[in-house]
Amino acid sequence: MNVSKEELAIIGSGTMGHSIALSASIAGFNVKIWGIDDNDIHRGKQGIDEKLNLLTTYEVVDSNEIKNIKERIYFTNSLKECVNNASFVIEGIPENLYLKQKMFQELDELCSQNVILASNTSGLSPTDIAALTLYPERTVVTHFWNPGHLIPLVEVIRGEQTSEQTVNRSLELLKNLNKKPIVVQKDILGSIGNRLQYALFPLLNIFLSKGWPQLRILIKPFVTV
Repeated sequence: MNVSKEELAIIGSGTMGHSIALSASIAGFNVKIWGIDDNDIHRGKQGIDEKLNLLTTYEVVDSNEIKNIKERIYFTNSLKECVNNASFVIEGIPENLYLKQKMFQELDELCSQNVILASNTSGLSPTDIAALTLYPERTVVTHFWNPGHLIPLVEVIRGEQTSEQTVNRSLELLKNLNKKPIVVQKDILGSIGNRLQYALFPLLNIFLSKGWPQLRILIKPFVTV
């Protein structure tokens, strides 16, 4: 399969879901996005409009491209319609293991065996998420960082049964989305990025308490003061 031609479906139109969809559309991909109801879809569309307004204001995106970008994103509240013809599905529903397991079980039934099922979880185990599926080898974590349409880093995290093909297709897709993916070779709590953040927080708080202004500017996006 030509991964540049992957057909994308995003499950969840919340903060991360619609941000990932926007990132994909900016990169030229057509993408379907599932929202649980009309209100959820409305918030997702509103979020995309707000982000595009900012991106054009700061000349990150050409205003002449806005119409095309929005036309490449299709919203639906039908899960079956969303994943129909999809070759790569990215789940972005709330961080609840039970909800994700049930969603992946349903996706496993709806999608043919060659469809990749990826989760955007920031801390849950891909092995656990795939526990109720028949084909756990196609499950992987692709952890986008918030805001998903701007931050280039994406962690690709293997589950215990994730296949090499699943990892490779994930990496190629993410590169085509203009992301900078890294592979986490072992299913560990918090992966890499979260572990680094939590290790740095105490040190950053010490820096803040010393009143070092340059450091205050540097760490402002990471610490509430």
